[in-house]
Amino acid sequence: MKKTRYLQAALIAGLVFLLTGCGEKFPDLTQEQYDQTVEYAAGLLMKYSNNGQERLVVVDVKQVLKERQKEAARAAELELAKERAAKAKQEEEKASVQQTQPQETTEPEGQNLTTDPETGEALSEEAESEEGAAALSDPNAITLASDQSQEILPDISLSYQGYSVSSTYPESSKSYVVNADKGKRLLVLRFDLYNSSESEKAVNMIPLGLSFKIILNGTDIGYSSVTFLPNDLTSYVGKIDSKAHESVVVLTQISEKDATKIESLGMYVTIKGETETVILK
Repeated sequence: MKKTRYLQAALIAGLVFLLTGCGEKFPDLTQEQYDQTVEYAAGLLMKYSNNGQERLVVVDVKQVLKERQKEAARAAELELAKERAAKAKQEEEKASVQQTQPQETTEPEGQNLTTDPETGEALSEEAESEEGAAALSDPNAITLASDQSQEILPDISLSYQGYSVSSTYPESSKSYVVNADKGKRLLVLRFDLYNSSESEKAVNMIPLGLSFKIILNGTDIGYSSVTFLPNDLTSYVGKIDSKAHESVVVLTQISEKDATKIESLGMYVTIKGETETVILK
């Protein structure tokens, strides 16, 4: 133990003499030489000063460098992952904003173009109006009214109960509400599903694949809106008691101008891929 201490003292003294030049001024060293000298001195102290323990502390420099490189790589990967997540969030927000904005369509001046439901070709407003008028005069068209119904499922028939125009539907509700866009009004077509059987019937309209194109004043104005209303005819699911009815609706948006003058209404109704013309009275 004493021998070790003497050796430690001799080494430190030698280092001091080396640095001081036996009483001369402190030698001028570059920054690199200074760093190397301090590192060497620290290594000697760590090697020979171990709190009285007869052992050496060995440091694997290559292993330390490897660990530091791994830590740096992990930090870089973490930073890259954060950047990717932030970019993905920005893209999602941008896509969400684009989906909520109304899509503008370019139409020839003076004409309002829509698509023929059979051929997919563009129709002018005039041709569209003629087609709608022809549909309402179709001898094979089905008429729905409060006293005229059509069976759409076994023992379940559908009748038309009139329409209403509003900016919100339902007008008084604490649950789900549909609001018309600015400058628009909701056209609410009201129907009854009637159970003519002697027992309660479970009704599920979803498998029928129902779709409705609305004919307003002889003009095809396009498909009805898709909603999450529990009484939406397109997706109604429920039970109807014997000899009872359930009130359901079909919604679409119309302009404020059209809302002030409704003269006739009809629909193209598609059920299980087959389309029928329906006149609403």
